[in-house]
Amino acid sequence: MTSTEEGSIQTVEEEPPKNIYDRVNQKLASARYSEDHQAERYREEEVRLYGGFRSPTISTIVSGIGFFSEAYDLYVVNVLSELWKKEYSTYFSQNSGMISRIGNSAIVGAIVGQLFFGLIGDRVGRKAGLLVTSFILFLGPVLSSVSFGANGSVNGLFWMLVVVRGFLGVGIGGEYPCASVSAAEAGDDAKVKRGKTVLFVFSMQGVGQVVGIVVAIIALLFTKSNFHVDNTSGFHAVWRFVLAFGALPIIPVFVLRTRMRDSLRFRIAGYKRRKVPMLVTFRYYWLRLVGTAGCWFLNDIVQYSNGIFSSEIITGVVAGSDKTVLDIAMFTLLVAILTLPGYYVAALTVDKIGHKRLQIIGFTCVGLCGILIGGLINQLENQPGAFILMYGIFLFFVQFGSNTTTFLLAAELYSTPVRTTCAGISAAVGKAGAAIGTQFLGPIEHAFSGNNGVRAVFIIAGGISLLGALLTWWVIPEPNKRTLEDEDFSFAEYCIRHGVDAKLFSS
Repeated sequence: MTSTEEGSIQTVEEEPPKNIYDRVNQKLASARYSEDHQAERYREEEVRLYGGFRSPTISTIVSGIGFFSEAYDLYVVNVLSELWKKEYSTYFSQNSGMISRIGNSAIVGAIVGQLFFGLIGDRVGRKAGLLVTSFILFLGPVLSSVSFGANGSVNGLFWMLVVVRGFLGVGIGGEYPCASVSAAEAGDDAKVKRGKTVLFVFSMQGVGQVVGIVVAIIALLFTKSNFHVDNTSGFHAVWRFVLAFGALPIIPVFVLRTRMRDSLRFRIAGYKRRKVPMLVTFRYYWLRLVGTAGCWFLNDIVQYSNGIFSSEIITGVVAGSDKTVLDIAMFTLLVAILTLPGYYVAALTVDKIGHKRLQIIGFTCVGLCGILIGGLINQLENQPGAFILMYGIFLFFVQFGSNTTTFLLAAELYSTPVRTTCAGISAAVGKAGAAIGTQFLGPIEHAFSGNNGVRAVFIIAGGISLLGALLTWWVIPEPNKRTLEDEDFSFAEYCIRHGVDAKLFSS
């Protein structure tokens, strides 16, 4: 206010921002003030609704159990494929590609699920996406267990498995963007270390893989169908039971997910009511997408091809043709157990080492181990213990590195309004790598005589991993010390400068 010569009082309006920079700062300051007040209100509401059992805790628990079920359903095929080959040996002698179709159908379905539920997570909500994926993860194993062919057709039976597991894959894929982002945002909400929270969720993938093999072994022992190579009595009941068992963990998960809430970071901004132009998103995040999607692609070529074909690799190197399904399952279980420490060592150290740095370390060690195993494969053939140990170290560094960090980085390098979309794109490109890896490395393994095929697989995997280390170093920033709120406001500033601020902030 100013005084005129006549002594009257005149009100002077505040001068509007002179340029875009003033406007951006004014808008961001207003948004931060509004969010602080909304955050306090939501925390008070959580105390009233949940008491000491906060919504971020629920989000973390249900995301982890969901990943347990996802891994069980995906990796149990490693053991079941050996059962199918023995029970339906005549069929598979003429249709050797059917096992690959069953495995790849879940991967293709996962790609669809990652892209679709990535959009759903941003446009509707993380909770909505997780509820739908829970339903699919329950229905998929049930339908798989009751698969049949018309008039008893074996070919029809396996084609139904291909279709049903493709449907199941949609739910598996949807878990990736929704669960990873939910866990990352829950970590920020609870003011705990985000990397550790997300990786403890992801570690349930390793537990699910181990439990799947254990359930198959118990079922085999119970039916006594494993004692002779040519004895397939009981296999039919075993594989149906093992597939159906995958539906059980999802029942309590679904109940808990009805009680969870979308994260505070997502709710206080009301992002699901606004649409950020994808062109703006890609302009701002294109290099990060190259990094998160490209590294995930390279990781999954290595990780999934070795995971899906682990039983074949072990059989070819240390088991021999006279081993039973139980023998192969035991070797596969041992390798799976050897990978478990990698998940937990990564979870406990990732925030100290750095998220980007851990990914570089993991890729580099996997690359060196792969090349070393490939070079020594003939010597390791007569030393099964040494091979299992080196293969376990190889898989340990897959988990203590790229397989966990690609999941983490894709969930934290993007802003809230596009976080699950970009995480879903990254995961989908990764799963494309898994499909390419199984189709590309599988034939290479069988194209050479003796152990030369396994040698080629490990050396190629090693080279791919070293390429992943270089890509990580080149294009991925270190997000360890930044909060998700910091990333939101960095992206908001860019959007305001490009005329889309109305879509990010309340008027």
